[in-house]
Amino acid sequence: MRQSTGEKNRILILGAAGFIGTNLTLRLLAGGRKLILFDRPGARYPDAVARAQESGQAQIVSGRFDAPGAWLEALPQLGEVETVFHLISSTCPTNSNRDVAGEMEENLIATIRFLDACVTAEVKKVVFLSSGGTVYGRRHTGICREEEEAFPITSYGVQKLAIEKMLYLYWEMHGLDYRIVRLSNPYGPYQRPDGVQGVVTTFTWRALHNMPIEVYGDGSVVRDYIYIDDAVDGILRIADLPGRHRLYNLGRGEGRSVQDVIAAIVAVLGREPEVIFRKGRPVDVPVNVLDISRFQADFGAFSPVSLQEGIRRLAVFIREQEGALR
Repeated sequence: MRQSTGEKNRILILGAAGFIGTNLTLRLLAGGRKLILFDRPGARYPDAVARAQESGQAQIVSGRFDAPGAWLEALPQLGEVETVFHLISSTCPTNSNRDVAGEMEENLIATIRFLDACVTAEVKKVVFLSSGGTVYGRRHTGICREEEEAFPITSYGVQKLAIEKMLYLYWEMHGLDYRIVRLSNPYGPYQRPDGVQGVVTTFTWRALHNMPIEVYGDGSVVRDYIYIDDAVDGILRIADLPGRHRLYNLGRGEGRSVQDVIAAIVAVLGREPEVIFRKGRPVDVPVNVLDISRFQADFGAFSPVSLQEGIRRLAVFIREQEGALR
């Protein structure tokens, strides 16, 4: 790939049409940044992204990340890219482990090929969204710290951890700068309520529609939930500000059980949904809460909104969106 002679002032977002990608895209567009947005063919974006494309602030590119010939042709402007946000993944924790070799090919090997292209194009920095919820596994006290050795119990977590190590390798070999964000469990606007991830969003949406909520296990599983606006704030601090580390946990730093989530939804919406309990899943570790002291030491105080406030904002968004569709 030939490096472009253009100025390096663009940001490339891989997985730009996903939940985190959409919110990150909208925040960067509001800040006047010039973006290249990459996602699968047929991916849908909010109207604001279409307007940004019309004005020239954003360029939408489609392709398959695991088909290098396709995205190499689709991203001739890689030489103009200063920073890449790597958010793309073909799997999630609940559906991984089914085809481990295929998942590694689609995610780890594809990322290695992409890093090679970044080195050739002299991209300055790669910001990788890892998974604070899956890389640590079960072997911890429940509070996960970056210094701890990680033992993932899903191939999804193994992929994320392996990509982290590859980023370190490419920094050592080629000087490709990077940051890793081990994000907890984000929720909020633009997250699919019928997907395989997102307890808070799914439960809130179903409660608003008087539909039953399905809980795997007895509801005692504890996770670290963070509202998406706060997650984006943290991601951009890690990406843009000087820090002493290249790896950071990012979450609220406190745990809430699934039963706590349901209680918060009841408190906010004033209605109690039917709850159906299903058999627990082997991919669900009992407790996963992120220690965010490293993040706060390097980037200052971090005060994400409470779970109830996040649910309230999410409910407002859902009602507004569905009202607009009527």
